[in-house]
Amino acid sequence: MQIDCCNLQCPQPVLETKKALESLPENGILSVSLNSIASYENVLRFAKSSGCEVREEKNGDITKITIIKGCECKIAEEKTGFSSKTIFLKEEKIGEGELGHMLMIGFLKNVLEQKELPKQVICVNKAVLLATSEEKSPSVEVLKSLVERGVKVYSCGICLEFYGVENDLKVGEIGNAYSAVEMLLESEGVISL
Repeated sequence: MQIDCCNLQCPQPVLETKKALESLPENGILSVSLNSIASYENVLRFAKSSGCEVREEKNGDITKITIIKGCECKIAEEKTGFSSKTIFLKEEKIGEGELGHMLMIGFLKNVLEQKELPKQVICVNKAVLLATSEEKSPSVEVLKSLVERGVKVYSCGICLEFYGVENDLKVGEIGNAYSAVEMLLESEGVISL
């Protein structure tokens, strides 16, 4: 089966891939054509997390992902120093101006000091700029520290594209609306800033 997800807005490529995979038998093959970095990363991550074997082929601006549907195996998560909480960031600052930037960095640094870390940080809207700043910026440094400690950091793909920074992601992964909603619904609690 082949589907063309070129020029589709997030989260449509993931939703189309999910729908196509559901209609395939085990070991069925799905070929997905994409022309966006964000869509490519989102479909790739979705396919892998669904227990599928994945192959990639780049041809100019088009990337073709071949997905071989496998049996889905869910492994129970080990209890670690992580909660099932999610931090949902909508802005790159808390409040206004330079103080707002300082407060956001301070908040994220204090998250690092906690005994129990959040499972993930989801950045949407202007918060994606926290993960795309210069390599040594305080926001990138603190987010990298969270990732090193095992916290997943996701930046909304359509937001990255809107601000023209989809190629500037310094930390974390490109996310999408489908997986963000899934994470938020599975979360024990959401801290929204």
